[in-house]
Amino acid sequence: IFEGLLPEGLNIYATTASNAEESSWGTYCPGEDLSPPSEYETCLGDLYSVSWMEDSDKHNLQTESLHQQYELVKKRTAGSGLGSGSHVMEFGDVGLSKEKLVLYMGTNPANENYTFVDENSLKMPSRFTNQRDADLVHFWDKYRKAPEGSARKLEAQKQVLEAMSHRLHVDNSVMLIWKILFGMSEGPAVLNRVRPSGKPLVDDWDCLKTLVRAFERHCGSLSQYGIKHMRSIANICNAGIQVEQMEEAAIQACPTIPTGPWSSLHRRFSA
Repeated sequence: IFEGLLPEGLNIYATTASNAEESSWGTYCPGEDLSPPSEYETCLGDLYSVSWMEDSDKHNLQTESLHQQYELVKKRTAGSGLGSGSHVMEFGDVGLSKEKLVLYMGTNPANENYTFVDENSLKMPSRFTNQRDADLVHFWDKYRKAPEGSARKLEAQKQVLEAMSHRLHVDNSVMLIWKILFGMSEGPAVLNRVRPSGKPLVDDWDCLKTLVRAFERHCGSLSQYGIKHMRSIANICNAGIQVEQMEEAAIQACPTIPTGPWSSLHRRFSA
């Protein structure tokens, strides 16, 4: 979100849960070693945001700096490095990270005698959930706990199947559009292209908004899951494709819009 867009000199310091190429991860999810109470049936937070909030709860914010917290949160959010976890990033005026947390968050008198130690005292979960799968975790936990043959179990099963069907439709539609626009061999390469560090996601943000809406008019909502394809749509803009070409490709790829709730545009366009 800040890549290539937040230069130094604006007196702004920002951190993000992940780098420009990956998703963040949920934690305190059903089935994990640190699960929420059984009645919640959902992930309670994002590993990144949970980490800085828990760190703030434990430490003396009058002595801990933004940079010290950043390093602890970065280490915890990276996970085991075995395919789970993400890379916390910082942008803008990094020099501001020398300042103490108390300037921005206040302090907790109960922690004022805490002596900061440069190590991670936060418990590391043994397993995380990709944020893009958090809705499936919710529906699957409902299904798993519902009594056999009950209306609740049937409804949860329906929700799981609808969500999976929508994901398949979005992925297949995006891939087909790319092949129509760029050909069988070039499509996947354009789809996954990552711009050099320091360059923004897209050169023309109005183009990105226009192409997203062209897709959704003919193929249905991207939904939260489909946001993962936003880079691919940005790559279409960067390749110089016009909205008329996108409209025609979307019409060919999506003769009809699925009737499921996930494809509905009742929540308006995604961009």
